[in-house]
Amino acid sequence: MSHFHSIRMLVADDSRTVLRFFKDVVAGAPWPLELITAETGLECMALLEQGDIDLAFIDVNMPDMSGMEAVGRVRFKGNRTFVTLMSGRSDERRLKVARQIRAYEYLVKPFAAGDVLDIIRTYQSVAKRTRTLIVDDSRTIRQVILRVLNRSVFNLVIGEAASGERALKLFAEGSYDLVFLDYNMPGLDGLDTLRRILTGEPNTKVIMISAERNDDHVRGTMDAGAVTFLHKPFFAVDVDRALHAAFGLRLPGLGSCESEVPFSAMQCPADSPDAEVAGWEQAFRELTRAP
Repeated sequence: MSHFHSIRMLVADDSRTVLRFFKDVVAGAPWPLELITAETGLECMALLEQGDIDLAFIDVNMPDMSGMEAVGRVRFKGNRTFVTLMSGRSDERRLKVARQIRAYEYLVKPFAAGDVLDIIRTYQSVAKRTRTLIVDDSRTIRQVILRVLNRSVFNLVIGEAASGERALKLFAEGSYDLVFLDYNMPGLDGLDTLRRILTGEPNTKVIMISAERNDDHVRGTMDAGAVTFLHKPFFAVDVDRALHAAFGLRLPGLGSCESEVPFSAMQCPADSPDAEVAGWEQAFRELTRAP
């Protein structure tokens, strides 16, 4: 993201104290921020629906409609705003709903200006277009990784290669910022592919993947310049951790305690929009009954 771009930041909270806190944060921030505020859930949802909000800090408990419901409803319509939820308390039910509606973080009040600035800094990193290549001779694995990356908060432009040779040809046509690279492939193996990629593009972040647990392979690829090594079957939370590590970002607390769902369980999920809405509505009902 260009540093000349003013970030449109929504703060939705019915507390005047919280709104004043965010105004002070914006006034002292080292980047240009345009602050938009909302004091009800309906107003929050209407602003998100306009589609021009870059990131948002949204209180869970607001008049008219909860912050979680507001986010859930716009998510169903395809909204991908970078959202942090806020509340005076948290519990596993709330965190579960936050993950369902793809919130990036859940802040428990009171929090510090530094927490807000860290999240804005992370937004600036993940909003940049990141050219990404998945290299694996298994089409199934490529599709599973693609599926998870497409739901990531990172702005990934993703290509695929079924071999090391094909990956190098794609690099000859243009550079990539990030590569998921299988260690064991026929022909040019992952380690040689890694070395050749980094010889020509030393700034590329390479995440190695393998079904084989071999400490020598891990050490060899890390010594050759890989940023991390993931073993199959790995989990969505592992991918998130790997992306944060690759870009030098702090992993959010919400992501670090995410339930681990193996990729194998995500190959044929129930992706019906009706099922998603039903899940959200059930979660909202549970929260309403919570003490």
